[in-house]
Amino acid sequence: MSKLLYRFRSIEKLLEFEELEKQTIYFASPEELNDPMEGFNDLVFVGDKIVWKNLFKHYLMCLEHVNQSLIIVGEEHDTIDENSIPIFQSFDNFPTTMYEELFEKIWKEFFQICGEFIEKISTRTTPIKRDELNLYFRTVHYIALEVLHKNYEEQNFIPKRETVYLQDYKILEGTIKTIDLVEKMIETKEHKDKIDDIFFMRKSMQDDMLFIGNINSNLFIKSPNKNFILIDFINKYINSLEKLIYPKWYTACFMTECNNSSVWGNYADSHKGICLIFNSDDNNINLHGKIGCGSQGVIFGDKNHKFHEINYKDDFIETNFFESISSLPIGQLKSTWYEDENGYLSDIYNKLFENIDEWKDKHWNKFYKNILNKTTDWKYENEYRLILSSILDDNTEKEHRVLKYNFNSLKGLIFGIKTPMEDKIRIIDIIRQKSKENKIDDFEFYQAYYSHKDKNIQHKKISFLKFKNERSML
Repeated sequence: MSKLLYRFRSIEKLLEFEELEKQTIYFASPEELNDPMEGFNDLVFVGDKIVWKNLFKHYLMCLEHVNQSLIIVGEEHDTIDENSIPIFQSFDNFPTTMYEELFEKIWKEFFQICGEFIEKISTRTTPIKRDELNLYFRTVHYIALEVLHKNYEEQNFIPKRETVYLQDYKILEGTIKTIDLVEKMIETKEHKDKIDDIFFMRKSMQDDMLFIGNINSNLFIKSPNKNFILIDFINKYINSLEKLIYPKWYTACFMTECNNSSVWGNYADSHKGICLIFNSDDNNINLHGKIGCGSQGVIFGDKNHKFHEINYKDDFIETNFFESISSLPIGQLKSTWYEDENGYLSDIYNKLFENIDEWKDKHWNKFYKNILNKTTDWKYENEYRLILSSILDDNTEKEHRVLKYNFNSLKGLIFGIKTPMEDKIRIIDIIRQKSKENKIDDFEFYQAYYSHKDKNIQHKKISFLKFKNERSML
């Protein structure tokens, strides 16, 4: 069963980027879309001592990597950012034995100071959210940096420093007391929103202090790489953890209606663009593009893509990070996340691998629910999406996210109220040629207009504009 779906485009995208001429659909990354909550994962952390200890060890390993990058590249030769964080690295693939031994020494010293703190976190009885985790990492961040630099000095990687990072263990003790306070609130069944507020408020206070300090020192402008490590690293690290859960995804957006003025204004260049009318076949469309890689390079071919309906609701599904890591080989997953130094396995590992097929089904169902969920503020769009995602290929190259549709899938188009006449003529010429090449004589043109009766944007068929017998009849 087929139905009509509408795709709004600006003249720039249609003509300057030749989307109409080349019959292409571009799949955008979440960062390119206009909703900052796109694909939001309500990430929480619930686990035993083994996985919590490994999380802090992984954080320290990633921090050590970017910190060493700063020593090597300084501020002039390279930019250290979120992409510099080696989120997929494991504890058993250091480039040299000497490097591995150094890191193990750094970890032991760090854990000797912060071990009680980490163990206390592992006793939390309700899910730990991002703000709370952010606070915990910030509590130990300067301790971690001092341990790193002290060991660098001992190895003569850096000259002896005149000043060291201040170690305020009262903050460590204070945060442990906060955890105890939270557990008492849970025992007395005080509302959990108060718990969230505690950590949100403490994180906000720290954000404000860092912001003020950054302005006063002008650190961001003078030393952006150092600024990243001192201030931005924790936020970026927590965000990067999502890469271990789900693959990158990209989308092309369609709608079931075309009479909303805001939609025309937002997506069709303030009514100067047009709306393409696609005919979906059983909620699918066949597209030509990259389907894999072989020994000879990229493999291109045809593939059916499903139109997914967007769900509009104001809450997001919680995803427990420790139960959702899927982007690593099983061996690496086990050694880095679910196993301690004595070979004991986390209960989570046993739980996941008791029924791996059931876990996979739930995991990927949650993936699609997350990326197909938008808040009710966007309900007026009535959106459907095509999704491009693969665990084998992240499709970061934009040219591989431009897929071609069959011209027969395009039923017609609607000119916007303010589409310039010269652009209309260029578009008609392109459609005339394509209709001739594909032997189509029923392509439909419409003109959008404001209906005083319906109080919205309607469209009327331009009946005298028709292609037949390879020529235009006006």
